[in-house]
Amino acid sequence: MSCATITNIQIQVELLMSTVNKFLALSFVFLVLSSFMLLSVNFANVCAVSKPSVPQFTIKLADYSYDVPPSTTTTTDPYTGKETTITKPGYHVKDVKLEVTIKNQPFTPYTNAGGYVCNVHYSVQVKGHFEEKWDSIAIHIEQSKSQYTVISRPNRYADGSQLDFRVLAEIGYVFEEDRVPPVPPDRHFVAEAVGDWSRVQTFTIPGISSLSPPSQTTNLPQSPTIPPDNNQPQLSDQVQPPSFVFNLPFLLWVGAFLFVGVAIVVVMLFLRRQLKFSVDNNGSSLKRCSYRTKNFGNSGCIV
Repeated sequence: MSCATITNIQIQVELLMSTVNKFLALSFVFLVLSSFMLLSVNFANVCAVSKPSVPQFTIKLADYSYDVPPSTTTTTDPYTGKETTITKPGYHVKDVKLEVTIKNQPFTPYTNAGGYVCNVHYSVQVKGHFEEKWDSIAIHIEQSKSQYTVISRPNRYADGSQLDFRVLAEIGYVFEEDRVPPVPPDRHFVAEAVGDWSRVQTFTIPGISSLSPPSQTTNLPQSPTIPPDNNQPQLSDQVQPPSFVFNLPFLLWVGAFLFVGVAIVVVMLFLRRQLKFSVDNNGSSLKRCSYRTKNFGNSGCIV
């Protein structure tokens, strides 16, 4: 092999090493930036959930009472052929409910990074007007697809009772935790954004003559300016949203991406080392070639 050939090989190898070094640097920068972008996007998905607005609602009594008409049944004895007629008198079923009608908020359900569909949910609390303790009569009721969400509960209060109501809106999802059969799954609510409690509305139970017919149409008040209530009780079954860092599908994607990136870097470092070894060998050959040329002429530059 001539000195010119060795020199040419050395130049090509050095150029190739330079290219490999640049590729390693670009790969490292791309790996770091891509990981940062993945974390930023996932974090943005969590933080992009805006706080729901304060719910607007009304309360009323709705009378669903009905009459069951008399009924007559006739049976025939299969052995004697004797007919027996039984007449049951009619009766009245009293069914009076408290109805909380909530005006739905403009919201498009979305699927979060964990694969759960998030929507607006409402919780309703009530207490006697002259007490301090709040009781929940509805927890995490998903917003309906119509204009209003109606929550009704049987009326167990006497005429003249004064009740305070308030409503809370949250954005989140419900997931089920399996338990040992035959125990049904345990349902949990995870909130991704929590709004403020509404203004307290006081409702007085009217007499039977003042009952409203069942209806979902109502005039709702304008959204008031509500000061923050630092004494609001927390819902007992609410689970805080999990941190995005511990989201399993996201971690799997990031782990796979980092593994591939590290593998590429390791392979390129190995190739760089091999090329460097080749350059060192060619450099030694070139030195020997130069020495032979100097002492023996061009005929000595045969490796």
